[in-house]
Amino acid sequence: MIRWLTSMRTAVGLLIAMTALAVLGVLIGQQLPPEVYVERFGHVLGTFIFRAGLANIFRTWYFVALAGLLTLSTVVCSLRRIAKLGASPKHRLRSLGSLITHLSIALIAAGGIWTAAGGLRYAAPRYMEAGDIMDVPEGGFSIRVDAARTEFSDEGQLSEYLSEVTVLEDGVEVRQHRIEVNEPLVHNGIGVYQFQMLPAAKSVREALLGVVIPADDAAPLHLEVPAALYERVPVLDTGISVEVLEFLSDFTYDIETRTAGLASPRHDNPAVFVQVWEDGQLAGEQWVFIGAAGHETEGMPCRLFFLDYIPDFDRGLTRFEFTRQPGTPLLFFGFAALSLGLCLVFWTRKAPPDPA
Repeated sequence: MIRWLTSMRTAVGLLIAMTALAVLGVLIGQQLPPEVYVERFGHVLGTFIFRAGLANIFRTWYFVALAGLLTLSTVVCSLRRIAKLGASPKHRLRSLGSLITHLSIALIAAGGIWTAAGGLRYAAPRYMEAGDIMDVPEGGFSIRVDAARTEFSDEGQLSEYLSEVTVLEDGVEVRQHRIEVNEPLVHNGIGVYQFQMLPAAKSVREALLGVVIPADDAAPLHLEVPAALYERVPVLDTGISVEVLEFLSDFTYDIETRTAGLASPRHDNPAVFVQVWEDGQLAGEQWVFIGAAGHETEGMPCRLFFLDYIPDFDRGLTRFEFTRQPGTPLLFFGFAALSLGLCLVFWTRKAPPDPA
């Protein structure tokens, strides 16, 4: 058993197996919802991937077992090297460098096993807007979103996603933090990372409406009218004005309750609810969908089109990812030790003889 553990073939075989599993995990994709795997690979293979743990491969028993065997092999090999330290100082340094290198690999593997066994990586199941509160899994605290927005540079380029949050423990405010892409909130050993951001689902900065006004003896008048939410906008001097009262980023309709609602927070089927006024009197109202004309309504002095819109990035929807990585200190220490060990090995390497 000792000979098998200290064999180079064993170490190489374990490394190849772990690398193959890691590559497979990257190709499949990790920690996605079950329906994603079914959609990508079909029902049978997608279900197998999820049930076999391939959707979270780095925490499966077989990956942890391979890492454990590699760690044990490295430790046993290092102990054997301790007993064979050379007599000369230079040889001792070289042997010490080799020993440190082997032990550092064991530390790195141990850190990975610790993180895999006791770590946490969890994408929040929903998007949150200002005022929403969510319990952090295994964290013993909650977070409240105070603001979520997307910021742009003066040139109009995306510059930052950010969420301003308050940490709550037993309902009491503990601290506030501004979460950015590379600046997570870390509390009670749990990291809260900015994962995704969407524009507001029920708010819009401006909607571009197409207004077609028929004429008896001439061609219809076609106009484009930009309208902010809750702002009544006159259509030139025609006596007609329009007002956008609602925006839904992914419109759906409940037939039973006869009410409009959101199918999802994504901007998949945007629609606006518009009122049309003529000479100060309400002439009609209707939902209008992006890229489509509103239906003709009796008494409506015009026909509406929803041409385009500017999303509301100031009142956005944010989604977090929660992580706990208890083995991170071991990983950092292991990589530092690996650098030291390799330096000692190469520094004490015997120089080649000078050519005659």
